Amino acid sequence: MPKKLKLNGTVVGDSEAWIYEWFGIPTISPGAVAKALEEAGEEDIEVSINSGGGSVFAGSEIYTMIKDHPATITVKITALAASAASFIAMAGDRVLISPTAQIMIHNAATSAWGDKEVMDRGRRMLNSTDEAIANAYALKTGMSIDDLLSMMGKETWLNAQEAKRLGFADEIMFSESEPVVTNNLSMGAVLPPEVIDKIRNELLRSNGVEGMPVHENFGLNIMNTSPSSQSTIKNKEDDKPMNFKELQENHPVLVNEIMTQAISAERNRISALNELADAPGAAPFIQDAIANGETAGDVAMKIIKASAERVKQEGENRQKDAENSKVTDVATQPPVNQAKNEAEEEAAAVEIMVQYATELINKKGGRL
Repeated sequence: MPKKLKLNGTVVGDSEAWIYEWFGIPTISPGAVAKALEEAGEEDIEVSINSGGGSVFAGSEIYTMIKDHPATITVKITALAASAASFIAMAGDRVLISPTAQIMIHNAATSAWGDKEVMDRGRRMLNSTDEAIANAYALKTGMSIDDLLSMMGKETWLNAQEAKRLGFADEIMFSESEPVVTNNLSMGAVLPPEVIDKIRNELLRSNGVEGMPVHENFGLNIMNTSPSSQSTIKNKEDDKPMNFKELQENHPVLVNEIMTQAISAERNRISALNELADAPGAAPFIQDAIANGETAGDVAMKIIKASAERVKQEGENRQKDAENSKVTDVATQPPVNQAKNEAEEEAAAVEIMVQYATELINKKGGRL
């Protein structure tokens, strides 16, 4: 029988995994996967995945560990392999997908604040990240990088049949009466960065919570190879890791402050989205963004793109109307300075759109 490894929840780095554990949120971290692979040795391994994704870099580390492992590894997508989890799944020697499961691939995302140089560096970083992710899909499917980047740009969802047809999966589980081969959309909860930083800073500043010590390596750059070596807050009575219920009972002030910040962050996000409601064509984008966790910055860019596409379409329609009416066949003498006036009007229109975009993106102090 193969060794079994279950990867459910949000993909996070080792330095954040312990915080999610406090809150009882399932996580997939490089340290936990490394420990499980080490314990499995070179026996066959079966990895089941149900995740909405998370950190690209943590996902890349996990993908590399699975891909590089000497054992034969079968990946089973049991419900969802989205975002970072989708390329982790590609590391298996064989990839099986449940008939009710889906794979979702899309572009990487980040947030940035600064001048045009900072934004340009962010754009280049995201382009490079998307190409790196596409490499994992290409190795598995044999598809071209350009085709994969196009699918990622459109946020593509693949059911079991599509995943197998395109090469993302080798087999649909339970299909054709065959036995099961045994060789983050419910997105995982993602804690806001300010919540994680709050916990770290509070514990570092007080050298523990109410007298509980903090490990000497506890901080922003913990990169332990297994969860057992990660720093944890423990009960003084039994020296066992404290779960969320115990944390809530023993330290209600800290828990309430953390939850308040999380709730406040979500309210601010929704408030920022609602402030865009007066923009032309914004309503459907805002409704989707509230449900999908998108920011005001995301919606602002969608509004701008939709507006530009609408203007382009209107121009094409006017051109077709003019051609159909034969008005273009009438010879006319252009007014004096017509070309100059048209150039000035076009420049003014572009300037207005840039100013409008800047105002939308800078809502709430420009925070995305």
